[in-house]
Amino acid sequence: MKPIFSFSSLIVLSLSACGGKQNTTSEDENGTLAADTAAVEIIPELPPLEAGEVFLKGKEVFPEEAELTGTHIVEPDTFIFKPASPSMLVKDSLLIMSSKDAPFYAFRYPALTHMKTIGKRGNGPDEFLLPVAVESLDPAYLCYMLDGYNGNLYGLGPDLETHFIKKTFDRKSIRDYVEHAYPAGEKAIVYQMGSNIYRVSLENDSVQREKLYNLRLKQVKSIPTTGALCTHPERDRMVYAYKYTKIIKFMDMEAKTVRTLNFEQSGFDEKTLAIQNGLDANVTHYMQVMATRDHVYITHSGRTPYVVAAEVQKGNNYMFLEKYDWNGNPVKRYKLHDFCVYNVIDPKTGTLIMTTYYHDDPFVIYHLDD
Repeated sequence: MKPIFSFSSLIVLSLSACGGKQNTTSEDENGTLAADTAAVEIIPELPPLEAGEVFLKGKEVFPEEAELTGTHIVEPDTFIFKPASPSMLVKDSLLIMSSKDAPFYAFRYPALTHMKTIGKRGNGPDEFLLPVAVESLDPAYLCYMLDGYNGNLYGLGPDLETHFIKKTFDRKSIRDYVEHAYPAGEKAIVYQMGSNIYRVSLENDSVQREKLYNLRLKQVKSIPTTGALCTHPERDRMVYAYKYTKIIKFMDMEAKTVRTLNFEQSGFDEKTLAIQNGLDANVTHYMQVMATRDHVYITHSGRTPYVVAAEVQKGNNYMFLEKYDWNGNPVKRYKLHDFCVYNVIDPKTGTLIMTTYYHDDPFVIYHLDD
């Protein structure tokens, strides 16, 4: 089956050099000058993002499907932990995880052995109530560490020591909190708060933020705007996938051009779409969005949390992983024989790392075919 969206592929040659020189020479041990033969990476350029809404209800949109079984990692050390609402990222030879009880763990990667527990839980100075690990594009830091309740942002240095950067928002109500944040360039981050996506500059001390986009769906105004965001500034893309409605939005980093994939329908019936008093009684669609240079991966459940819990008790663990390109074209769907809300993809190897809550050693590894 061919992809439902067609576009022309544009390939450009990306050249990088030091000091503006494209070619250099060096002298070998015999005194002979030799040309620098470092490989130059060819990076596919993205076609322009086409704005608009595409209705896909009842359509078979994935040209490929596959089932995968992961490898359960039994840690060789004696470190015991239970991830609580974690967020994770892979940087160099480390996996950094935030967890409400930690608040941050550093693991050696890919061995996944515990290296250090970072930070203290609490509401005092330099403590975390809602820890969030955030990818950093600033070479000075391995990652950022955000307290999603008070807005304090820290940088984690190569020595695994924390450095306060700035306050990223002022909390004015109980609804003002951030569960996940993402890079918007080397000196900025974006996050969702309430129904909006905000961007915050890290180049000054101001807590002033810029509203980029309102995520509320006009068809289902009474349902909380809950979902998963991800960014890739080098690709000039953001993606948002809704939790209780099967809708995905592909946007540029300014949210000026928006493409909506609508797997629901053109008109929504709120009475059948969602039970407002008790959201766990509703079907959970999308749980997390993850990015590599060339693709977007979105985890999908398609069941209520109650059904998932009953299946886990019976050992019937599974979920789906949907693969798209950065312009919203479906590429492939995987059925994974584990269930996990919180995952991370190693962008260099295409390895998916899960943290399953039903194992004493929670890490499970899936090798994707990227």
